[in-house]
Amino acid sequence: VWCRYLGLLISVLPLLVRDPSILRTGQPLTQLLRAAGLVGSALLFLQALAVIPQAEATAMVFASPLFVLILSRIALREPVGPRRFAPVLLGFAGVLIVVRPGTLHFGGAEFFPIFSSMAWAFAVVLTRKLSGTDGVATTMLYSALIGVTSMSLLALPTLNVNALHSAWPLLALMTSAWCLAQWLSVAAYRVAAPQLIAPFSYSQLLWATLLGLLISGHWPDAISLVGMAVIVLSGLYAAW
Repeated sequence: VWCRYLGLLISVLPLLVRDPSILRTGQPLTQLLRAAGLVGSALLFLQALAVIPQAEATAMVFASPLFVLILSRIALREPVGPRRFAPVLLGFAGVLIVVRPGTLHFGGAEFFPIFSSMAWAFAVVLTRKLSGTDGVATTMLYSALIGVTSMSLLALPTLNVNALHSAWPLLALMTSAWCLAQWLSVAAYRVAAPQLIAPFSYSQLLWATLLGLLISGHWPDAISLVGMAVIVLSGLYAAW
């Protein structure tokens, strides 16, 4: 997580040098809370990946559109019609199929991706709230500054330099992909309502499953595949 935010800060610094005015924010507390949500979401999801296969962990994260819908209705007073509510509810049903609460399959570690999705939804709604006063560069700058500062306090005291040296190609690849995703996500949520954009993130499930198969050789079981199919169908319906 520290590497991610360090990369994000590096991507924003040229904009800060060119235009120092991006340091000005009309909502400093909201920026702080949004960054906290993002950092918390990343920490929880990476912890989930340590104990849950990639495809299943990613599927569980897709409870976030439901949380986005609820929070955007409460905090932003965004209209939520049945056509927007239906695919989100369908996607959440798919998540429940994958998680299987109350069965032997459920071991408790599933709370990591679920809480990660709640933290992400919190950050998404605040991104929408910030769009009225702060530009994309300002939001990215504060996310990077707060993320690097908070994670440095946790990561640097226990940093294994030898491990960092051997892992840097993968860390660089992960960081680059994540930074690009952050920029694209903020740009999307600035121009459209959160509950409209959120279901499109379901496409991530396809890539997580394929990469999990290619990299670690893991293929979800039949029930998990049914849940994922329901999630994908909800995303296709939302896109339609």
